[in-house]
Amino acid sequence: MNEKQRKAMMEKREELLDKMNNLANQAETETRAFTEEEQTEFDGYEKEVRALNSTLESVDRARDLNKTETRTGEEPKETQEELDIRAFANIIRQRDDSNITKTDNGAVIPSTIINKIIDRVIDISPLFGASERFNIKGKVQIPYVDASNDAVTVAYATEFTDLEAKSTKLLTVELTGYLAGVLCKISKSLLNNTDLDLVNFVIGKMATNIAVFIDGQIIKPTLSQTSPYAPVAVTGLNNIDTTHQVVTAAATGAITMDELISTQNKLKSVFQGNAFWVMSPATWDAIQHLKDGENRYYLNGDVRNGFSGGLLGKPVYTTDQIDNMGAGKYVIYYGDFGQGLASKLVEDSVQVLTEKYATQHALGIVAYVEFDCKIQNQQAIAALKMAAS
Repeated sequence: MNEKQRKAMMEKREELLDKMNNLANQAETETRAFTEEEQTEFDGYEKEVRALNSTLESVDRARDLNKTETRTGEEPKETQEELDIRAFANIIRQRDDSNITKTDNGAVIPSTIINKIIDRVIDISPLFGASERFNIKGKVQIPYVDASNDAVTVAYATEFTDLEAKSTKLLTVELTGYLAGVLCKISKSLLNNTDLDLVNFVIGKMATNIAVFIDGQIIKPTLSQTSPYAPVAVTGLNNIDTTHQVVTAAATGAITMDELISTQNKLKSVFQGNAFWVMSPATWDAIQHLKDGENRYYLNGDVRNGFSGGLLGKPVYTTDQIDNMGAGKYVIYYGDFGQGLASKLVEDSVQVLTEKYATQHALGIVAYVEFDCKIQNQQAIAALKMAAS
């Protein structure tokens, strides 16, 4: 359809709409309903207008398709992400690819692949994934109000009487950056397997290793390092408010349901919505075996379907990075870690080492990240600690 034909159709539609309006106005002026003849005439005009609208819309859709269609025989262009993934796979399989920066011992991987590794870490680690994350190199300062010294109050006011000024103390949580590295060696026999989705395999392997390390450093950080040049490591959950946010169990090797309830109740209602439990598989196993005075399990379940997977209505995340029950050990954390934890994970570099492990018939992939994590809101996290003795 050319523009002249399209214009004629639009003029025809306007003419029909004018006729419909004239009929409606005449009936409205005379304060009456349509006669049978007028109703038939009106319905006919309406039907024809709808048909014209439908035809014009179809013509417009056809034109849009013609504009966006790829010309016959022309291959669609690859996105930068697709180019990076293909280049990464080629360099791992030791095929030449000019898109990858070469070094004396290997190749530096583009940021697309590094970001995919970090995205996978977020999926694997619920603690890091739930935390408020910052992707900023260098120091990050997060302001918060010191509740214990906050004197600002609301009071009734009287006309012509000044309000009394009160003060509040603003503090900051500072995230720095601690360099961490992970080395993954892959068998060259495995690399020669053409059925293997190599890029996803490497991303998954690296992300799993980084996530395990991050979980361990958030839950039970390394507070000192042997190297005299290395700073003290991340604080993680180690700086929890032991005065107000920690419940101490009565025993060194057993937990009661009352102690779990008290731990959960350390959080105010505003932090309960997204809260979950963190504990070791052995601790979770012990809790699932807790029974009441009638020898019935506290956790509801049945032989066919097992337990619900939750405790006191909240999900349970188990990890080997937290201590099992023992004297003085922190064995359970509970909280809204999205509001309670602040973390940063900045990609530093990922490099494929093609020569270093050649004598082992293997390929090395090394990744470095800059990481830190601290509690930013003490009221959002609670812990259960076993008795000292």
